[in-house]
Amino acid sequence: MSDIFISYSSKDRAQAEQLTELLASAGLSVWIDHQGIGAATSWSAEIFDAIESCKAFVVMLSPDSIESKNVAREVALASEKNKKILPLDLEPVTLTRDLGYHLAGLQRTSMTNIDAIIRALSKLGLEATQAPTMKLVKETDGRKSLMILPFEDLSPTADNEWFANGIVSELINVLGNVKALKVMDAQTTKEFKSYKGHLTVYAKEMGIRYFVQGDVRKFGDQIKISSRLLDIETGDHLWQDSLKGTMNDIFDIQETVAKKVVEGLAVILTVDEEKKLDKKPTENAEAYEMWLKGNEYFIRRTKSDYERALSLYQSATQLDPSFAAAYANLALTCQEIYRFYGGSLNLLERATEAAEMVRELEGETAQYYSLTSSIALSRGDAQGALAYVRQSLEADPKFAWGYSALGFAYQALGMKEEGVKAWEEEVRLTENSRSAHFNLLISLHELGDEERIRIAADRAIPIYERYIRLNPDDYHARVNLASIHSYSGNVSSALVSADELSAIETLDAVSLYGLACTYLTCKSPYRGMEHLQRAVAKGYRDMDLFRRDPDLDPLRGTGEFEELMRELESSFAKD
Repeated sequence: MSDIFISYSSKDRAQAEQLTELLASAGLSVWIDHQGIGAATSWSAEIFDAIESCKAFVVMLSPDSIESKNVAREVALASEKNKKILPLDLEPVTLTRDLGYHLAGLQRTSMTNIDAIIRALSKLGLEATQAPTMKLVKETDGRKSLMILPFEDLSPTADNEWFANGIVSELINVLGNVKALKVMDAQTTKEFKSYKGHLTVYAKEMGIRYFVQGDVRKFGDQIKISSRLLDIETGDHLWQDSLKGTMNDIFDIQETVAKKVVEGLAVILTVDEEKKLDKKPTENAEAYEMWLKGNEYFIRRTKSDYERALSLYQSATQLDPSFAAAYANLALTCQEIYRFYGGSLNLLERATEAAEMVRELEGETAQYYSLTSSIALSRGDAQGALAYVRQSLEADPKFAWGYSALGFAYQALGMKEEGVKAWEEEVRLTENSRSAHFNLLISLHELGDEERIRIAADRAIPIYERYIRLNPDDYHARVNLASIHSYSGNVSSALVSADELSAIETLDAVSLYGLACTYLTCKSPYRGMEHLQRAVAKGYRDMDLFRRDPDLDPLRGTGEFEELMRELESSFAKD
């Protein structure tokens, strides 16, 4: 029998298997029940024998395992047999009375601290024959992978999440300029909030070794920001600190945290990177607060939230007329309202004015040209959009958003092959961006290139599946995956997923539109029309897509669809 027995909850299986691989790489023999221990699972003689014959008993402690009756029985048996027990914390937990009795006085080790695990087993008489060679995270391109985790709002009033999110977003923006770092984007950080699993599993799935963790306290004008840098491979905090001040000190505090991350990772900055690290978006703390609150509303993507964001961005520019980032977000918000929810051309006029303020304050940057390209496309000027976005990429050839805008401009002009090449470049620059992969697949689907669709789908599907494993409640991502299956010809998988999602009453308008396209691609026009109507009923108003989307071609000419289009066109005419 094996030297080490691992006891765990079935919900912690991924981490149990990681530990098994780790110990095996160090030359240690491990017994693990690969089915996992479930609440209703009965013990087998094999499990009993494995515990009786092992030299060391490892129990993985988590909120799930401490509630498992079978884990408790295994620990009790190990204690009764006088086995050497090593408790491993997957996360800090308070032991139940039964477990506390058997584990009393035993030092607990963190699952993330590999060296400590090997040392603890050595003290129990189990010597590794070699250094563990397996790493939790495999970094592939020479850069250090980093994620800024969502900061917790510990304010007395518990209503400053906008502030916590804003701090995180700014750290991502600033540290994203450091070429030696591979920083996860703000969307990934936002999505982490719904993740219910353990950080080591997430780190391995996403390929991230370093994490910045933190919390904020804000009461009136007083702020306190605590942060720490975790190396998930060793379980060590490379630094941790707490900074206090007022809102007027916020920029200095953010700069200090960013520089400590760089120092903790032993990264040497270029002169240009140091300048970007020191750059402040505004000198006005009140304007900055308005901007942060606006960002919080913007990401919710409903019409009313967009309108709140617009008002806050406007306030920020009034407080600081030189706040370029506020003008840029004001322009984006006007376009989003116009595109998705309809509205007057005044929205595009406001967007144009805001974009021109960005040019006046920062010059003809890649961001400025991308904004003007999007505005031109909203006006129906695809040629103008193409000209502007080309200037954007001349200003910054590595501006990923520019390639997305380039793809949309080509798409509007019917230049399908050129659109494919633009999105292929965006995928190359942002390999884990689901939207880039999805836009590429849509363009290949419109082109009808089945072989390239298969290749692109083979790249995209694992990215979506990995993400959905970590975030099963992200229905929009699940809708996109169903669409990808339909594009690649896997109709059965697409329909099974679509039917599951269709039953969810809370689906948003964009997801419902995606389901309509999935059903139509799978040659189910009745279901396609049904979901298109549901999308419109929830406020979907992207008229450009309604007019040109080839997925809707099976409906064109039918009475129901043409009536729907007349109603939508009429509502736009009134605006």
